[in-house]
Amino acid sequence: MADLSGPEPAIAEISSWPGYLETPLWSLTGLARHFGVASIHYKDESGRFGPELASFKALGAPYAVFRLLAAEIKAKTGKDASSDELRNGKYRSITGALTVCVATDGNQGRGLAWGARQFGCRCVVYVHEHVSAARVAAIERFGATVVRVPGAYEDSVARVNADAAAQGWHIVTSTASHGYAGRPRDVMQGYMTMVEESLRQLPNGDRPTHLLMQGGVGSIAAAVFTGYFNAFRGQSPRFILVEPEEADCLFQSARAGRPTPAAGSLRTIMAGLACREVSPSAWSILQWLTNDFVTITDALAEEAMRELARGRNGDRKIVAGESAVGGLAVLMLAKYDASLRQALGLDDRSRVALFGCEGATDPEAYRRITGISPGVRPQDPS
Repeated sequence: MADLSGPEPAIAEISSWPGYLETPLWSLTGLARHFGVASIHYKDESGRFGPELASFKALGAPYAVFRLLAAEIKAKTGKDASSDELRNGKYRSITGALTVCVATDGNQGRGLAWGARQFGCRCVVYVHEHVSAARVAAIERFGATVVRVPGAYEDSVARVNADAAAQGWHIVTSTASHGYAGRPRDVMQGYMTMVEESLRQLPNGDRPTHLLMQGGVGSIAAAVFTGYFNAFRGQSPRFILVEPEEADCLFQSARAGRPTPAAGSLRTIMAGLACREVSPSAWSILQWLTNDFVTITDALAEEAMRELARGRNGDRKIVAGESAVGGLAVLMLAKYDASLRQALGLDDRSRVALFGCEGATDPEAYRRITGISPGVRPQDPS
């Protein structure tokens, strides 16, 4: 099983960065009444390190970049470099010669590019042919070189692996399948910042009975499930993992009892979850902790985005991207599917925790789906 113990150094480091603020945990009482549960708490990552990032990915990849560069400086100079020293260019002669890279559907590449700019190294991001122009432009704004690869996500992964090996670049990713065991752990340790924030923000006595997380390769779900398992030993929530029907690698792995590729096309609006294969390190955690694996349609995700955007019965209006709403989509489905509701153990005593891991990372797609411009952040209801 992957080791996620001791995230304190990552949390302390990230919380010291300029622009760091805790993201909110909203209590959605209107939605809780609508779905027939006792409470819903939604961790809103749409403002993480500002609107240009708007995703939890700003926690993992940048922290891994910092750790990578600090290790390189230590090896060459014997000195422990701080993040402030990296930002002010003290070791630019070393960091400027290093290149980090990743294959991405958008958010991971954006976070990596931001981290590379912050800490002074070069960055190359590989995207497949279906990644939107808006997501590419958002990555390029941070100074990264973007390489578009024909085909699907796995084709961009193959290309980054080959190029990194040939050029001596450093792949920074949340999956250990590339053989770079140290970087995935750093990425997942960075994600624990979000987990620890949410645990502090939960109201006293409102221990979740159900925690629903989106899938992807499984790294963020593994981090969140581990954090909550450790915090509520003996009384941990029911852990439910949600994926698109067309990108169901974790669902298929659960059925087979071993890491198994997705059966679908990977063509989904939930771009951040469009992954063919699981992270082996994440799977070692998820196969142990996850109680239920559920798949959803794109149409259901779109309706969940609209539900959050308009606010239900006085709830806060929330900007949530396509890959942020899987948990809410399952609650919507269970409202009208009694067998699913029973299978998941949902009732009027259930206290539900959701993690909205991105905002409108593709503003045009958000506007098309919700009919609302994400340019102005919604205000609390009057």
